[in-house]
Amino acid sequence: MRKLLTTLCLSVLLLCINEPASTAAVRDELIMGKAELPPEQMVRYVRQYCEAPKLNCSIEELVRLYYAAGEAEGVRADIAICQAMLETGNFFSIAGVVDPEQNNYCGLGATDGNTPGHSFSSPAQGVMAHIQHLVCYAKAELPRTPLVDPRYYHVVNKRPDIYGKMPRWVDLNGRWAVPGDNYGETILDYWEIAKSVGNDAADVSFIGK
Repeated sequence: MRKLLTTLCLSVLLLCINEPASTAAVRDELIMGKAELPPEQMVRYVRQYCEAPKLNCSIEELVRLYYAAGEAEGVRADIAICQAMLETGNFFSIAGVVDPEQNNYCGLGATDGNTPGHSFSSPAQGVMAHIQHLVCYAKAELPRTPLVDPRYYHVVNKRPDIYGKMPRWVDLNGRWAVPGDNYGETILDYWEIAKSVGNDAADVSFIGK
């Protein structure tokens, strides 16, 4: 049943991605802001859709780190987790150029299929680097927390067309990922699926066990 539900959800996702531009609604969700979904719901979502995550901490801890970093920097933690799932192949359930040991959840420095990108000493540092890189795209202000994003000043100095000028998730298309067609829309499609996951007390009673 779980595999069937996953297949059905992915089919819906592909239909959304392939929707003609003439009929697709404009997606205006902002990178900056408060998370709409509670952390317990995102834990349930990750557990349900990541078949074999390879992380250096528990799913609960990773979600907690995203919500703490998102709160500190004013970034939508719930959608950032969806971006991390997309970037890592459902948290390294699918092998890619970036290894789980790198704690790199957003492909920082992985500029092609042969370059694994940056490594971080802990999940907390990797999460904060991801959140700070989103800040770099969304607003032309230094992060509030000590800088750990190794690509921050690369964007500031070499991509003034991007720095602080990409407030929406769909603005990441062709910029965070290349060619990146529908990149932001795909992140938001992941989030739409996350919204459908129940978050009542009975549904999340297994969390933390």
